[in-house]
Amino acid sequence: MKLVRTLAFILIFVFAAAVYLFQVRLAKESLKTIPDEVNRNVTLSQNDTIDRIALRDNTQKTQIELQKKDGSWFLEVPVRYPAESGILEGLAATARLASRQPRLRSEKEWAEYGLASPDMEITLGLAEKKTATLLIGMKVPVGKAFYARWAEERGYFLLSSEMKSVFRQSVYGLREKRIFRAAPETYRKITVEMGEHSYQFRKDGPDWYWFEPVAKFGQKVPAGVMYAVLTTLQNLHVKEFLDSNKKSRAELGFFMIHDRIRVEGEGVKTENFHFGNEVPEHNAYYGLREGEDTVFFVDRGKVIELFDLMKKIAPDEGSPAAEDAKTEAPAALVPPLSRVL
Repeated sequence: MKLVRTLAFILIFVFAAAVYLFQVRLAKESLKTIPDEVNRNVTLSQNDTIDRIALRDNTQKTQIELQKKDGSWFLEVPVRYPAESGILEGLAATARLASRQPRLRSEKEWAEYGLASPDMEITLGLAEKKTATLLIGMKVPVGKAFYARWAEERGYFLLSSEMKSVFRQSVYGLREKRIFRAAPETYRKITVEMGEHSYQFRKDGPDWYWFEPVAKFGQKVPAGVMYAVLTTLQNLHVKEFLDSNKKSRAELGFFMIHDRIRVEGEGVKTENFHFGNEVPEHNAYYGLREGEDTVFFVDRGKVIELFDLMKKIAPDEGSPAAEDAKTEAPAALVPPLSRVL
């Protein structure tokens, strides 16, 4: 009797080990380039333009829709706002990579793979109004991959966890959060107005010159100083979007005369950023980009960093800092009249 029981345990162990080794081999080999077991209908190449993406996350109960217009991506649902084009191009590249995975023949019902009611559905808009929908189901028993399939096909494939994470996005994560979106190399004029102080820089050729304050008019801005200014502007990001804001512009601190930054560039749209009231409980200021309706928070620390930089490089006349700057500053380099005009 004991011998029979021992043999039974041995057989069960051998069977379990065989199943485990088979699952491990399947998880590894199916992620490699192997012949398809079923025909594929979806193959996305670089020549296939993806200009619409819909992300439905059935686990988190969210749906996000985006569209590409004139080379840039925009959120359409649940809000309308410019999107981080770099992230969307990465998402499109991941979809193309997913379309190249080897297809496997389904031996069970789709529900067994979690694909009858998938966790995620990614619909891609292609040329001539065609679409392709990627379904992502449950995790494989062994390994880190997930079962996935294209709705237009009979087979399935394994999708790595890293690729799945690319498709799991939030609205905030996809929104464009840079306050100044043009590339710094396109900048030609920068104006910073803070209370009674005004600072203006203009670029001529490779160099930048002061135009305000008047005491610095015509002086060449040292490269290190200009680098600090440009870096500080690029570090201004949206901290939180206030889509449900009901307050008026006046209540938020956006009056006729208020703090603002204006950036003008070559071949790009002029960008105006307006500062509103300080919001201590959020360690932020209200912010608004001219021409857009969405109010947001901008980090107070980043704003103070900009204010402190301006005061340091252009201190008030008569202050100790200004006197020190006069003794340390190089002789003024006044540009030709053609540059001033």
